[in-house]
Amino acid sequence: MAVIIDPYLTRSGEIVDRCARIDREIAALEAEKADLLGERVQLLLDEIPPGAPAFEAAERSMFAEVSAGLRISRAAASRALGVGWALRDRFPRTRSALGSGDISLRHATVIVTAATPIGIHDSTASAAYEERVVPFARAEAATRTEAFAKSVVAVIAPETVVERHRRAREDRTVTVQDREDGMSLFQLLIPSVLAHAAFDRATALAKQARIITATTACNGFDGPFAPQEGVELTDDDLSRLTGFEAVAAGAGEPLPDERTLDQARADIVTDLLLAAATDSLIENGLDAVRGTVQVTIAATTLAGIDDRLAELDGHGPIQSDLVRALAGGAEHWERLFLDPSGMIVCTDSYTPTERMKKQLRARDQRCRFPGCRLAARRCQLDHTLDYAKGGPTHLGNLSCLCEGHHVLKHPDNDDRWRWNVVQKAGGVMEWTSPTGRVYIDTPMPRVQFV
Repeated sequence: MAVIIDPYLTRSGEIVDRCARIDREIAALEAEKADLLGERVQLLLDEIPPGAPAFEAAERSMFAEVSAGLRISRAAASRALGVGWALRDRFPRTRSALGSGDISLRHATVIVTAATPIGIHDSTASAAYEERVVPFARAEAATRTEAFAKSVVAVIAPETVVERHRRAREDRTVTVQDREDGMSLFQLLIPSVLAHAAFDRATALAKQARIITATTACNGFDGPFAPQEGVELTDDDLSRLTGFEAVAAGAGEPLPDERTLDQARADIVTDLLLAAATDSLIENGLDAVRGTVQVTIAATTLAGIDDRLAELDGHGPIQSDLVRALAGGAEHWERLFLDPSGMIVCTDSYTPTERMKKQLRARDQRCRFPGCRLAARRCQLDHTLDYAKGGPTHLGNLSCLCEGHHVLKHPDNDDRWRWNVVQKAGGVMEWTSPTGRVYIDTPMPRVQFV
């Protein structure tokens, strides 16, 4: 039988394979460059010991030399020299993985940076850290590696991490930076759990505002975009509503809403800050949190028996006192049971009808397409094997997928651009691209703080 070869898919696969080989070659060159920069730092240390009268001037000259020679900023030169020296002096497994092309320079940089709380002379802790993080980095994107690395550091150096978090909270602030064309950047530096909760609430309010506007605009209009009662519109639905104009019942004039979700979110936050009444001022905003965040904390820590770190899913470790305060006012929280590797094996719930959803979100934490970091709570629950084709509504056949990656496997797609996915034991997702390449996504383990 003749084999039909699709030139489109064949060339697509060749391009991806060649790019992957180039990335490995680039990583090997970046490892060589990091070695040289690390050697440059060692030259300085061998010449003049830190703390000596001339050390600061010699170090400044080294930064200037690398900055000018590589045509990069002084700050970039300082970072590159620091990473190069750390790979040379402290993290040989990371250096080896970079040299073999198994990880990128971005991976190596986040591994080195996340390890800052580990003492530079603690070779045992550094080795234990690499032993857990480097294998993870080989299979995951740098962004996921960063979150996992922070959690591992919190296990290895918990006292240091807790103290750093406490000091960092003292630096919370509000700043404004003027930009061009009458715009300014308004920034809040606050604990991560509060920032993510605030962003989640702003997103929910922005979606609600746009739905209300769209509903008003469509009132009395029998069209394809008229929202139905009890049906929540997706981001895609809202994007189609953007710019839609209809005559509102009784208004007599068009009522458009041309805002993107980002624009609506910015308007909501501005309105809340400028117009919302403040009956009481509290220290950290915990009592006012109405957004949704997913955190994991040991039962003994929640009860105040110990002070182990908690974990903000997809981000990394956070201080337990913040989570205890949140849990006190939370409408829902779950008891999770982890196996020795940190994987979810079971969950408790007082709301059985939501149990499967909650366990899936606890297991997946984010979209289950390789490299995607969208939080599970923002994803759709998908039957890996379509329900219409006999796929059971079972934990082993469900996963969290963002809308963009969910549609990749939609049966209406042409075979030339439809992805297929199979769920293996333990929630491992095996994706096959239209070109036949296989990509594996494994549930992200939680680090159990001790």
